[in-house]
Amino acid sequence: MPKRIVFFFIGFVILASLAFYGFNRWKDSREKVDLWALVPEDAALVLETNNHQALMEHLRETELWQSFSLLSFAQRFEEDMAYLDSISPGNERLTRFLDEKEILTSLHVAGKTEVAFVFYVPVASVGEHRFLRTLTENINKSDVFEEESREYQGVLLTDITNKRNGRSFTYFTYHNNIILSHSPVLVEEIVRRIGRGKPTSIIAGFKSTNYLNQPEVYANVFVNYRVLPDLLGLFLKEDVMPQVRYLATVCQNAMLELKLERDKIFINGFSTPEPLKNTLHSKLVPKKPQPLGVKAYLPNRTAILLHFGAQQLAQLRQPQPENKSAYATTVDSLAQTFSQEVALAYLESNSVSQRPDKITLAHTSSPAQTQRLLSILSQQIATAKQQKPFSEKYGSYTIQLLNVPELPQQLFGKVFKGFEQSYVVQVDDYLLISEEMAPLRHLLDDISDENVWSKSAAQKTFLEETLQEANFSLYFNTVNAWYMLNRYTTDEERENLLQNASLIKRYSQVSLQFSVVENRYYTSLVIRRPDQSKTAGQNIFEGESNLTFDHRLDTRPFAVQNAVDRSREVVVQDSANILINITAAGKRGWVDTVGTALRSDVKQVEYGPDKKLAYLFATANRIHAINNQGQSLENFPFNVPDSLSLQHLAVFDYEKDGDYRLLVDDNMGNLYMYNMQGAAVQGWQPRRMDYRLAAEPQHLRVGGRDVILVLLENGYVYALNRNGDTYPGFPINLKSPLTSGAMAKVGADLKRTQVTAVTRYGNVITFNLQGKVLNQEQLMRPSKRALFELVPEGSNGRSFIIVRQEQGKVAVFDQDLKEVFEKRYVTSASKIVQSFHFGGDAKVYTITETGPQKTYLYDASGNLIGNRTFENRHPVTIYYNETANNYTLYRVFKNQLKKINFRIGE
Repeated sequence: MPKRIVFFFIGFVILASLAFYGFNRWKDSREKVDLWALVPEDAALVLETNNHQALMEHLRETELWQSFSLLSFAQRFEEDMAYLDSISPGNERLTRFLDEKEILTSLHVAGKTEVAFVFYVPVASVGEHRFLRTLTENINKSDVFEEESREYQGVLLTDITNKRNGRSFTYFTYHNNIILSHSPVLVEEIVRRIGRGKPTSIIAGFKSTNYLNQPEVYANVFVNYRVLPDLLGLFLKEDVMPQVRYLATVCQNAMLELKLERDKIFINGFSTPEPLKNTLHSKLVPKKPQPLGVKAYLPNRTAILLHFGAQQLAQLRQPQPENKSAYATTVDSLAQTFSQEVALAYLESNSVSQRPDKITLAHTSSPAQTQRLLSILSQQIATAKQQKPFSEKYGSYTIQLLNVPELPQQLFGKVFKGFEQSYVVQVDDYLLISEEMAPLRHLLDDISDENVWSKSAAQKTFLEETLQEANFSLYFNTVNAWYMLNRYTTDEERENLLQNASLIKRYSQVSLQFSVVENRYYTSLVIRRPDQSKTAGQNIFEGESNLTFDHRLDTRPFAVQNAVDRSREVVVQDSANILINITAAGKRGWVDTVGTALRSDVKQVEYGPDKKLAYLFATANRIHAINNQGQSLENFPFNVPDSLSLQHLAVFDYEKDGDYRLLVDDNMGNLYMYNMQGAAVQGWQPRRMDYRLAAEPQHLRVGGRDVILVLLENGYVYALNRNGDTYPGFPINLKSPLTSGAMAKVGADLKRTQVTAVTRYGNVITFNLQGKVLNQEQLMRPSKRALFELVPEGSNGRSFIIVRQEQGKVAVFDQDLKEVFEKRYVTSASKIVQSFHFGGDAKVYTITETGPQKTYLYDASGNLIGNRTFENRHPVTIYYNETANNYTLYRVFKNQLKKINFRIGE
């Protein structure tokens, strides 16, 4: 009897133990797991969603998924999902299984060249467990997949390989959750994290934050700013990474909400400031966000803008290295005059090889005091270097040279590093600083012409959707920054960049802003596709109108502005040698009976005390200037000897003060220069050249010197001063004929100014203004009949294309000598090739066949616009309306001036 009792007791203990063990296993499996606690701390981004199907449907409705699905990683993901979906049991497809689950997706930097994702998926019901078990069995049976299991630190890991594409993934289950990744290393890291017991959640500081219960929010987005530079470092060259790493130190991490609207992505929420020392946050010491007042001085060609808002900007420069220079105290005092905002603008470049221009813009609380300190600093620098202070008048502004290395960095901190010297100009309450003078001149022109953010309809619409006040903002225009992206993207990733060009350029307006609110930063990321018209995706011509004249029109429509309201007009000359103005409304304006054919373009200058626009042009032996009534200005026309035959007219304004010089050349290569009173300028009566000019003379302003660049048809290049004297090192012989002008990149001095010319036979030569050839590259010449020319883009003289013509074929090359497109035409006669570049991808190429009298229009990629041609045999004129996002084409045919509006679809 006692033995039986002992036997039953032992059995009871065993059964109780088994029951207790089973209960604990069941309890453990039912335990709610905080998936955020499983995410490794090195995650750069984590996305939490709870309605997978709704998110996908919205992405498709807004065309965002169509765009993102072009990305290679998205295509791989969809392919893998399709394979798994094909063996899913019954009607319980993966999409239904994933729907309405709180799924985490973490993104990690895996090695030096790759990113990896981890997916954390709850399994909520018995039916879902059954689905997964059946799916696993089907994987085992499938001839597509190969499955292998292994144990790692007491956890069973399963590796599944797709035998058709070679890709694999690893997963394990944990408390009714599946953790899955293509990276077995990351899966093993999560297992180790679990093994350490109760790991700390990476969102411990955001425990009470959950945007998913708010309407129209599709995801929570966690951002780890400490890892973000490593992620960006996969794509960017090391040249720019020090600045990226420093800018990322404004915050430690963030929890943001994701909202989607048509053609827009909004990611908003709060970021935790970075508590470490010597970070951007510690330098900003933000108290009050500041508005973007500098928008009135930012050109529309801005590619990237870094904007800092703080009441005292001097704190950005701390700590400063010890400065024992004679002007250190003045620099310190100057730094104290700036307040509210300072910005660093990177401007659009026109080639991958070109280093982008950048300009610092800082608000001054006391313009008079700032100017006084600038004058003192200029004098101190000149005394220390035993040089005269340098300044230059440019219109109503004065540009000063402050030859201090890294002056912006000394004033505003290390973000503003990279200025070997500084040219400065004060405009209203802002000081503008550039490393070279030419970008400042261009910027002053943009401000004068109102080509700035505050006047741009597209930019104003974008800015209305961003924060109106912030402490740190990054604005990014992917179209304007395209060549910069190519320049600073790693060689390994450049191919991906080019493959995804359409997506990147489509969502061209990006802003990331931080605005301090109660010791945290309210954070806003806006990714926006500019407004598209109803005709987007189509090339449409509309609103064609004709204006008929009594005589045949013999010139192109010259682009001019109305002398009163600056509206866009054109001027043409007919076969009776009458010059006729056509207003923006399509009506005839003033007329001028010139009596002979034009030899030059029609140019416009602001002239006289009222600075009204006047028109200048040349005929065979006269220089004409007329007002907006078609009446000759005082002293005009200028008569040159009847024996001369003028070829070009160039107009220079050395000091930008309205004191113009008129330079003409004849068919013998003689140069004549006059002032606006008709007096001949000494040294130019004539300045004899050895051969005829290949193009109109060009004026360059380089470090206070005036350079007149003259290219001759025989391949010789001259650089002349105001008096017609030749600069040392010139002439240089390019050893091949020239048929077009050159393009200059003006630097701080003659040595650093680079000029590019293209010979008739395709030799691209770059030289400086000391006469030294810096580079030569021969473009491919398929046959001896292939001829080349350099064609300026637009009228600003900042970019160019190279055109090759050969037996009816025309090829266009960009400034990096990469072929944009090649087309074949009916005849072998020479074509008229033009390029109109209005910034970014707003570009139109025109090619005119003079034999068949047909003009073809092409977009930035070389696609024929509208699948049609136009009757024409002269160069055309094209205007661009940024507000309406459309173009206006003017052309002449027989006795008609034809005007047509058109749009360019994507």
